[in-house]
Amino acid sequence: MTINCKFYYEDTYRQGARKECRLVGRNPESEPWHEGLCRRCPVPLILERNPCANLILEGRVGRRFGLFSRVEVYAVCTKKLAEVKDPIGCRKGCPEYREA
Repeated sequence: MTINCKFYYEDTYRQGARKECRLVGRNPESEPWHEGLCRRCPVPLILERNPCANLILEGRVGRRFGLFSRVEVYAVCTKKLAEVKDPIGCRKGCPEYREA
């Protein structure tokens, strides 16, 4: 599986492959990450559709209905200092948008 995300890191050096999500890895309160979570992760789509330099993402692995693991994303605009509810669509008409 090819993963196209700036937060995904893979190193295949002597002792075997080391794979990690650096977005989830920054959150000590997250559940453990595994490569299968990348299939439905919203982060690559958010970064593709909204390349704003003012958008900061935080991520964690959470559970839906207590059963299904998934990556949950929290987005913040550093200009407005406010949570972004729809990080994919916030670019449209935003006066604070700045190309990364």
